[in-house]
Amino acid sequence: MNKNAEQYYQSALDLCLAVTPIPEIDGFDLYLGKTRYFCRGVVNCFNDHCSVSIARNKYCSNKLLENAGFPVPKAIAISKTDFEEGNLEEYLVDLKFPLVIKPTQDGRRGRDVLCNIQSVEELKRHLTSQFLTEEFISIEEFHGNLKSYRVLIFKNKLLGVVRRYPAHVVGDGQHNIQELIDLSNIKRQKISDMLAPIVVDDEVQIRLKELGLTLNSIPYKGESVTLCYVCNTSRGGTYEPLGKNICKENKRMLIRAAHTLNLNLVGFDIECADINRPIETTAGVIIEANANPSVRIHELAITGGIPHGVTKTILRALIYRHPLSYLWGLYKNKRTAFYIRSLMLIIVATLCAILIGIAT
Repeated sequence: MNKNAEQYYQSALDLCLAVTPIPEIDGFDLYLGKTRYFCRGVVNCFNDHCSVSIARNKYCSNKLLENAGFPVPKAIAISKTDFEEGNLEEYLVDLKFPLVIKPTQDGRRGRDVLCNIQSVEELKRHLTSQFLTEEFISIEEFHGNLKSYRVLIFKNKLLGVVRRYPAHVVGDGQHNIQELIDLSNIKRQKISDMLAPIVVDDEVQIRLKELGLTLNSIPYKGESVTLCYVCNTSRGGTYEPLGKNICKENKRMLIRAAHTLNLNLVGFDIECADINRPIETTAGVIIEANANPSVRIHELAITGGIPHGVTKTILRALIYRHPLSYLWGLYKNKRTAFYIRSLMLIIVATLCAILIGIAT
């Protein structure tokens, strides 16, 4: 079963829900009354399909948030056809370097995101490569030297905050950066399957150039070298769950942003100076909205932090839709039947005592 679905599955069992694993969908289903719900990977049953489709388009969701007054990177989207016809410079008129490129549609886990592009020539080279597999590419202004966070919102409530860190190595005064990457990847593999290896890609080369380093450079002992800008664990990053540690202004802003995108469950990627300082009055932007967010980063503190159980809160929303069906399920469940029946007897006995008291 998909690891994300597995988190939901375990919480569903803890809540005594009637769940059945389905290998063919890499997930499970659960019944409440006559309603059947599916859980497959990170896909959830709480968001409107059209709203999910809009969120999957990074340019569309960026513009919806921008038009509603939220802080987002200035962005454009260019098609493969327009790029090949030489229209790139026209699109860049209102943008300032450095820039970021990313797939406009269905980009996830930091796939093909490239940050801190410094020139038109460099941009053209990377776009030429990406248009081999993409029809549209989003180009955004790069907001560097900020901290990265994932904030999970569900039904107008904050569920969790995660601090995210880009891939990095710590020097020992002996090994060069490439060797430190290899050693770090061995450790990452032992820690968790969530931590994909650090890969030396274009963004790593851009970052090392910015630092004036190469893969052969030997960092000082204790020196931390940040290797890229994106923070996804699939790109060598790490994370730290922070529970619900966020200022009330940012909490309210992101709840409003979720409402703007018509998403009941959404994970916002934020770049800001400090999540406990209002983004709208300090440096900070909403990078993107994830309509099918991971829950594992909130519940599993594999490298430190404060894990926070979010899947039970999410699943309880289904229980609230079908309270009588849920109680009936508890009545039939071997684990809970005794307690439910005992509670029913107590209620009946109490009512009888009250009625007898009234009669006398």
